[in-house]
Amino acid sequence: MLGTKTDKKNIELIKLLAQLRDHIDIHRIIGLNVDSLRNSDISNAFIGYLQKAAQESLAIYFCKIFESSTRNELNSIPGIIGSLPPTALSVDQRSAFFAFGKKYGNDAEPMEAKPHLKETVGLFYGIHSGTLDRLKEFRDTIGAHSDSKTALDSLPSHAEFETLYSFAADFYGLVSRFVINAGPAMVPRRADKGLVKLMESMGVKAPRFDFDADE
Repeated sequence: MLGTKTDKKNIELIKLLAQLRDHIDIHRIIGLNVDSLRNSDISNAFIGYLQKAAQESLAIYFCKIFESSTRNELNSIPGIIGSLPPTALSVDQRSAFFAFGKKYGNDAEPMEAKPHLKETVGLFYGIHSGTLDRLKEFRDTIGAHSDSKTALDSLPSHAEFETLYSFAADFYGLVSRFVINAGPAMVPRRADKGLVKLMESMGVKAPRFDFDADE
């Protein structure tokens, strides 16, 4: 299925995921080191700007990845599913689709790609509807517009970001390997390490890179 609409949409999805990965990492590192940053040589105004930009970008990119539309040809997860032609799954494909479905709460035996992905995505969306709705509200009232009536001033937890990201990355990998028949691209992670180096050069001692296992 190389060169098909599904392939092109899936390529755009991994581009969105790569940018989202940077936004998640920057947001996490600033949050973990906020007290140290305030006492460093880095401008507090700059850190505040960077954190706000990461927050708004998180909401916008999660919406790009998870939203559906009947009017636009989106490169989102629902958009990719909608682009799939009727596809009976081979034995190897069924095994991979079943593993993906089971990981996210769908124990049904897959026979065709499109209905099984719709069911798995629907279950995942249902479980995480509160988080997805909150991201959309943040995007609509703060990220994309300036709503004077909004009271929402924070985003979901970092753990929830990682859960949504992992699902989208697993979806991309499944479609790439077992629908398109092309090895999935890797997501580079450079922005987080770059920010840590900047922090160290500006006086932040032993900046935290990630949460501890028990956090």
